[in-house]
Amino acid sequence: MFEKIVLATDLSSAWDEIVACAGEFKALGASEIILTHVITVLFLGGLEATLRAEAEPKLEKQKQFLQGRGFKASVETPVGLPAYSLNDVAQRHGADLIVVGSHGRSLWREAVLGCFTCAVLYHTQYPTLLLNVFLKKEMPKGSCRLQATQLLRHVLFPTDFSQISARARDIVTRLAPRGISQVTLLNALDVPGGEAYPPGFQEMAEAKGRDSLAAWTEVLKGADIPVVHPVFDPGHPLPAILRVLESQDISLLVMGTQGKGFIKEIFLGSVAHNVSRLAPCPVLLIPPATR
Repeated sequence: MFEKIVLATDLSSAWDEIVACAGEFKALGASEIILTHVITVLFLGGLEATLRAEAEPKLEKQKQFLQGRGFKASVETPVGLPAYSLNDVAQRHGADLIVVGSHGRSLWREAVLGCFTCAVLYHTQYPTLLLNVFLKKEMPKGSCRLQATQLLRHVLFPTDFSQISARARDIVTRLAPRGISQVTLLNALDVPGGEAYPPGFQEMAEAKGRDSLAAWTEVLKGADIPVVHPVFDPGHPLPAILRVLESQDISLLVMGTQGKGFIKEIFLGSVAHNVSRLAPCPVLLIPPATR
């Protein structure tokens, strides 16, 4: 599935925690990791060599850790902006997945360059796994202390039934044999009303949404996923997603980017910032195939 992963590290203590969870990527099919530290020197011209030399010992330590977990590991230190450099590294190595974090030393870049994580997610050409650095305090240091254990235990899959959502659904079905135990399939339908719309428009839209939800449920069940729980929510998608995350023990959220309607809004508005910071679980984002 995701055999070759670009793991973007900023070498902060937060990224030590992410690297400590690398063994969990084996559930996704990973066997090779390209450890990538992007040197961003827009305002520090001429310091590339110094910054690279400073990073090398830390990168080597993380590389050895990954090799000790059974991965084939290599290191890349491109110069540029992460939003573009990560795509370049993934393309050169023929990678299947990019992994990024939302915390760590990259926070200074958010103040200078805008939302670092949002920029990466907006420009990514590859499926991207976003890990939030919320630690389990009871776990010993050096173990996987993030909300990233048993990634495929319970997947939340929000959909608007668009083409990009269908691509995300294909990813879910391909991951099914790797151990998905349960999927919550969510469709939030915030249908406008009022005199500008014909009588019965909302009812017709809801009926169509429920029919599509039932059809997609059968597709997922056909992939031998043991439990598929369809949820129809007539409200706005972001609160609907957060309600499911708060009420259920979700291990992974999978969704497409830039579909029709709410998925597009998530990545073109402030909702991206909220999703990246509020979701307590990892988020797997699937970009359009034509990007």
